[in-house]
Amino acid sequence: MTARDPENPTPTGEQADRVLGLLGLAHRAGRLAIGASAVESMVHKGTRPVVIIAQGIGRSQRRRFQTLRPVRGFIDGLIGREDLAQRMGRQELAVVAVADNGIVSGLMKLDVVTTPPKDSAASR
Repeated sequence: MTARDPENPTPTGEQADRVLGLLGLAHRAGRLAIGASAVESMVHKGTRPVVIIAQGIGRSQRRRFQTLRPVRGFIDGLIGREDLAQRMGRQELAVVAVADNGIVSGLMKLDVVTTPPKDSAASR
């Protein structure tokens, strides 16, 4: 048994598993945008999703996703690219997004969502 950090009560691996579990629920319910085009479309519709960016993607691709607005927040780098793709039944996958209030609430309770800066202008 490993000691838990009082600042971060849930170990990162456990957090990633919980996030993947919630994303799996969203996927089965048809509430998950999978891939760059679907995520951008969801954001531009104004649904304010949480955007999940996989670990191991390039800098320019990461910046492209981090500048999407309006969003409720980001989960950036918690889940590996391969793990995310495998769980979603894909060969490759860099980004997904979810706007369902129940799933977003669950993600927020895990304390893994970072909110975008207030002063940043909308992009694209």
